[in-house]
Amino acid sequence: MIAAAVLCSCGLEQVDEGTYPFSDGIWKGPSYGKHLSGTVYAAGLDYPAAYDWRADTEKGKVKCSMVLFADGIPVLKVPVGDAHEVSSDMGRHRIRAGNLYTDYTDGKVTVLKRDGKEIARYDGAEDIICMEVHDGKVHSLSRPSDGEGFRYRVDGRLVLERSGGAPYPHLTVHQDSVRFCFSQSQRTAEGTQLRYYHVAGGVVRQMEVPAEISHVWDMMMSDGKVAMVVSLPDRSPVLMHDGREEYVEYLGRQKVVSCTFCDSEYLCVCVRCRYSGDNLMSDILWTADDGWNMYRIGRTLACVHVDEGRCNAVINPSDGRDGIIFSGRTASFIPQGYSVFSKECMTRRDSVLYVGLSSAAGVPPVIWRNGVLDTLRINGPLTCLR
Repeated sequence: MIAAAVLCSCGLEQVDEGTYPFSDGIWKGPSYGKHLSGTVYAAGLDYPAAYDWRADTEKGKVKCSMVLFADGIPVLKVPVGDAHEVSSDMGRHRIRAGNLYTDYTDGKVTVLKRDGKEIARYDGAEDIICMEVHDGKVHSLSRPSDGEGFRYRVDGRLVLERSGGAPYPHLTVHQDSVRFCFSQSQRTAEGTQLRYYHVAGGVVRQMEVPAEISHVWDMMMSDGKVAMVVSLPDRSPVLMHDGREEYVEYLGRQKVVSCTFCDSEYLCVCVRCRYSGDNLMSDILWTADDGWNMYRIGRTLACVHVDEGRCNAVINPSDGRDGIIFSGRTASFIPQGYSVFSKECMTRRDSVLYVGLSSAAGVPPVIWRNGVLDTLRINGPLTCLR
């Protein structure tokens, strides 16, 4: 039997406690900013009770807010919309260190906010690829919305720009500096070749990549060293890190479509494969310590969370088949009518796995907590969990 704990979120007009500066429409609850490091944070969109947010026929015009929950308690509510420069696009919502970060663009400027308050504004339309907070500063990799290349910013300040470069979407911290990798084409006497670089503290250094590598699938910094998933003439994919080479195992009769590192301090590779016979896609998670985990043939993963080498993953329901939550080697069915709406909707605290599930039927979302459902009374989807 699944237990359900109902947790209430009130609209701004119904809140009697906390602070509510009418000038900016931001509500802060009495426990805002007072939670401990083990707190689980969730954020979701809250539309008027009678509004069908799934159809969203009045997008940008209907009243909408973002609610930040701390252990199920609403602690912050931020108005959404062009007038507030906060987007309803869930790909522009992130939770870091207990704060809600949003990025917004109107095509002319880009605005970054923390808990509804502006922390950066700069010219041009950009889409943030990945973002981390280190020592209170926001580090971000972004792409021009209508162009090529990338930009690395700290609190909105431009640190590095490469008009023809392609960043690998992983920001990591080592020895008090934020690090990442990117590639860039360069013309040589032999033709156009890819060059690879790593960045630490804003300083760019070119890397020497072995000549036998025919393709680099993904690259990131791990423990201050470059980790790569590559193709070699006799093997693919192969993880190269700290002078070691490890073959990333998968079912050989499938064709590899992509190999990407999961967002984790542990080296975990998600291999997406296609069966040649029926064209079905399947995802495999591989770690050096645990080997490979094949989930379901013909089904891909909606979100992944890796900690201490343990792989947790979600397969959304599709084609009449149930959705599944994998906590290590244990599998549980997703309650009927729910699915994960964002790859940011899973985290773990100690031995408890948390998954943010939203309803395609329009009922309030829930947090799946090792099989227990905590209902969050908002009319909209959950967009991120941390």
